[in-house]
Amino acid sequence: MEEKKEKSVLDIIAEHTVNERLDAILSRDPAFQRLERMIGKEMDAYSKLGLSKKERRTVERLISAHAADAAYYSGAAYRQGLKDCALLLRETGVIK
Repeated sequence: MEEKKEKSVLDIIAEHTVNERLDAILSRDPAFQRLERMIGKEMDAYSKLGLSKKERRTVERLISAHAADAAYYSGAAYRQGLKDCALLLRETGVIK
């Protein structure tokens, strides 16, 4: 059985911000809305290709792998940004 690792405060804050706050912000962002429409358009084109079940699964696994990679990268970048911000605040004497 896999041992569960306790989440750090930083991970909890990052998850909350990305999963809740950022969604609300992006839902009002015109550039993000354009990207969402582009995805919808491409999904329509994909569904019309007439791919076999095996081909669809391969493409969908590839897309899922890219999405997971992007999500991981974004989360890591956000956490690193928080760490950099805290370090900057410490170095400038704003926090100890």
